[in-house]
Amino acid sequence: MYYWKYYINSILADRNVEDVAIVGLSDNKCLWAAKPGGLLAAISPQEVALIMGQDRKTFLLTGITIAGKKCSVIRDNLLVDEVNVMDIRSKGSDSRSICIGKTPKALIFLMGKKRVHGGTLNQKVHDMIVGMKA
Repeated sequence: MYYWKYYINSILADRNVEDVAIVGLSDNKCLWAAKPGGLLAAISPQEVALIMGQDRKTFLLTGITIAGKKCSVIRDNLLVDEVNVMDIRSKGSDSRSICIGKTPKALIFLMGKKRVHGGTLNQKVHDMIVGMKA
């Protein structure tokens, strides 16, 4: 348990990251770790199932919810080998970039601070995925 707390804190030390969550991809798709009190701690198994589902066209057209917050999908390469990243933008007056990365066993969700470009988060998530495979 201590390891997850340390890992979450090290991610949050990045000046571009506002929130983080790691969700397992096993049958129940439960939250493994998250920023205490953060929005991403409320990600539901149903949201994860939709993100991991094969029907990509529907949420590209209608959007998705992340922790109950409506979002638009900017780029979906989550199921593309060697990329495994999805870029999202939350809707509303407090719009934020969100990036999701897929490892063999988990999804990594990062939310940027206000005005942080999605490409910055994309690179960080990609580096985290590569690090977990090593």
